[in-house]
Amino acid sequence: MAAALEGLKVVEFARYISGPYCGLILADLGAEVIKVETPGGDPSRREGPWVGDRSGYFAQMNRNKRGVVLDTRAEDGKAELRRLLGEADVFIENFRPGILSAMGFGPEELEQLNPRLISASVSGFGSDSPLGDRAAFDCILQSLSGLAWTTGGADDDEPLLIGTYLVDVAAGLTAAIGVLAALVQRAGDELGQHVDVTMVDAALAMLGVEAIAATVGEDPPRMRNHDRTSAPANAYQASDGWIYVHAGPDHFWQRAMEVTDQPHALELPELATESARVENRELGDGFLASWIRHHTVAEGIEAFSSAGVPVAKINTVTEALADPELGIAERMTTFTDGDGNEFTAPLSPLRLSRSPIIQRHGVPDLD
Repeated sequence: MAAALEGLKVVEFARYISGPYCGLILADLGAEVIKVETPGGDPSRREGPWVGDRSGYFAQMNRNKRGVVLDTRAEDGKAELRRLLGEADVFIENFRPGILSAMGFGPEELEQLNPRLISASVSGFGSDSPLGDRAAFDCILQSLSGLAWTTGGADDDEPLLIGTYLVDVAAGLTAAIGVLAALVQRAGDELGQHVDVTMVDAALAMLGVEAIAATVGEDPPRMRNHDRTSAPANAYQASDGWIYVHAGPDHFWQRAMEVTDQPHALELPELATESARVENRELGDGFLASWIRHHTVAEGIEAFSSAGVPVAKINTVTEALADPELGIAERMTTFTDGDGNEFTAPLSPLRLSRSPIIQRHGVPDLD
């Protein structure tokens, strides 16, 4: 059975995460992705975690791709890139606006070279922004977008970055969606187009409710581990670890108080409705916390889950990967580089009923 994007040719000239993640999504769907690197390679090759002397960071974002090294400052390197793009369906890049145009590979030049080519650009701010020439990393966009401000404790605490490269991944995912939409349109009119994605737009999209609140004059307060719109929903310390319980909606609140043998809490007017519990978070939290602290994680999971109340152990990443109930091992893929170093990383989160997700290639080498 053929993969969904079988036969699609993709040229990826991108570094770090945002562009390579877009390429990875297409590769797992069956596209043949050729990663172009300049001499010295993608800078992420020099960043950990390490498997032997090879970068797991680079391997995770660039598995399932073929590779080629081109000196794009030299005419023969540019000529080879033009040849690849002339035969490609999709081109992915994440350089600052203007850099590829100065090399002769801007959207207009690409349209002349290959009218069917779909080119996807991921940049920090876009070519029409006064910040367009600034270097952009995930941490910079978390900071500028307000994401870092919404994370953490009380408003007088320091802001906190989210613990992973969320904006990079969101930008790459958005670019992949744009490419797939452009492919559908091209199937009708045989014309390519330029997909323009900025990390700032991806970051704003991740804000969701917080962005809406800010537009009506309610700069969202920091919530620690609370759910912003429902209560009680928080992280609670058990006798041997931490669990998260979401007992905000009325039926969950009632079940939570019944299973913890605290029916008197259901009679309090301050906790009678979900909106009232949002206004009195500490009071509702107190009832859950007082029960949970005297029970183990396993006891808490059993009690709340048996009552149908959403609950989870707060795992470390290592614990999550080893959790048999999550079945994450089945969602991982193992692959090698040219030197035989073995890597294990998450496979695509997509599952298509008729089209397999295929790991065909390992990690591209610089040789």
